[in-house]
Amino acid sequence: MRILYYNWTQFDKKNNDGGGVNVYQKNLVKYLVDNTNNEIYFLSSGIYYDILKKKAYIKQTKNIFGDKCKSFKIINSTCTAPSKAMYDDIENYLNDDITYELLKEFIKKYGEFDVIHFNNIEGLSGKCLEIKKDFPNTKVIYSIHNYFLFCPQINLFFNNECNCIEYDNGKKCCTCLSSNINKKTFIKFYKIDGLCEKCHLENFSKKIKLFAKKVRKKLVYKKNKVNNESCDNLKCTSEDYRKYREINVERINKYVDVVLAVSERVRQISVKMGIRKDKVYTNYIGTAFAEHSINHLNTDVNKSFFTIAYMGYFDKIKGFDFFIEALEEMPDELAKKIKFVCYAKMKDSSDEEKSERVKKLNEKFYSAEYYNGYNHKELANILSNINLGIIPVVWEDNLPQIAIEYVAHGVPVLASDLGGAHELSKSKDFIFRANDKIDFTQKLKQIIENKELLNDYFEKSIKLTTMEEHMNKLFMYYKQ
Repeated sequence: MRILYYNWTQFDKKNNDGGGVNVYQKNLVKYLVDNTNNEIYFLSSGIYYDILKKKAYIKQTKNIFGDKCKSFKIINSTCTAPSKAMYDDIENYLNDDITYELLKEFIKKYGEFDVIHFNNIEGLSGKCLEIKKDFPNTKVIYSIHNYFLFCPQINLFFNNECNCIEYDNGKKCCTCLSSNINKKTFIKFYKIDGLCEKCHLENFSKKIKLFAKKVRKKLVYKKNKVNNESCDNLKCTSEDYRKYREINVERINKYVDVVLAVSERVRQISVKMGIRKDKVYTNYIGTAFAEHSINHLNTDVNKSFFTIAYMGYFDKIKGFDFFIEALEEMPDELAKKIKFVCYAKMKDSSDEEKSERVKKLNEKFYSAEYYNGYNHKELANILSNINLGIIPVVWEDNLPQIAIEYVAHGVPVLASDLGGAHELSKSKDFIFRANDKIDFTQKLKQIIENKELLNDYFEKSIKLTTMEEHMNKLFMYYKQ
């Protein structure tokens, strides 16, 4: 088969924000080039901008797999990635023809593909979802790794404050994000980034990006103090945001053959948003960790203390703010039984304050230890001493990679009822109501006082998906 994959950033690009989707794409392409004879192409767009040229064009790139994967990028895309860059440019995203025509030309040049698999649409015009109109024999697949189809800031998390349940026909979108950081700002950085890459100065580019992120964090999530009817800072109106969701869903239903949700929760949300129920399937992504998953507890519980862990970032959306407050308010009698270890990478000064709050818990808990992040080489050793991983997300986090890593290494997960992390086991004792400190504390107390529940977690856990199993399932969708 000839297969074209799309993601807004190339799987091996340095200094990118592709996150878990990027890791997944790299693993997927690696499996295909190592184990199959399929012809693999990869296209990315939305982050490559030429200082000397303005017209959008496609350029072939080098990649870590050499000729086994033919990779390309759209330069000067009229639709900039990530999604936030287009927050105030909805009309252009919905109707722009330039990236659509480039995609058509690309397909004609390299031969019609058997499968086009979008892992998002950021960096392209939404019209590209209609590509089947021009290539009716091509199977078009869309994987939902985030909620970009329904929410132009991707995570259905209103104003960085709370889970967005109802968008009020687009009115709430008008007061969700400030438009102080816009498409032009992103493009300026991408031009610098491209220049640094050509000169092999990626580290310099990284420093610029870190500074830009600090500025963006202060501005993008600044709450607009306006009413829900309109926002003076935005060109877009509630009608634009209403059309954004409705047209994306309409295009998916009409032109995409199969929609793959990375968790059951994501599938449920997609159907609720209007995607046809007979079109969307739950398809857990493959992971290398599943190859060596132990499927049982990795360690005994120490008689003196019970070890819990938080790993990832200090972000509010990841539930850290809720989690640290719950620990600070926890009854002393329970706290004294707990050893808390926190592995979270500091990104700015506000994170330093949060790390100090973790250390201060030493006064209340059996002990509290803070580490400034971790790498995957250390993961097995770290998790060999953990009794329970905490995933306290306050948004519909599709399926956090750390949850899979916990389970693969024999660590049960106590997760909120939002997102897909709680789906890794059918044991109800390991789910608490998101943002509910009382329920969280009660569930944690119950587990500590009834340690046999830890085994129950694995007796009721689902089997993690290997990359081979995942690819076999993908090919079923590709060929059906």
